[in-house]
Amino acid sequence: MLSGILRLLNERPGALSVQEISLALDIESSALRPMLVLLESKGKVEKVEIPCGKSCTGGCTESDTMTFYKISS
Repeated sequence: MLSGILRLLNERPGALSVQEISLALDIESSALRPMLVLLESKGKVEKVEIPCGKSCTGGCTESDTMTFYKISS
């Protein structure tokens, strides 16, 4: 599964959200998040910080649609 995540991120330009990765690989985001953390700790992927908009009420950085990952440079 880890190689599938890396393959997907290599195939798609830019960063993908946890939700996009989850849908593409047909895996629950709750199972996907620890794998992304592991890949990040190994330096394979980077978590991309997306600043919240002015209308944000907080907590959006934990949302599957607002947490992005890309292949490490």
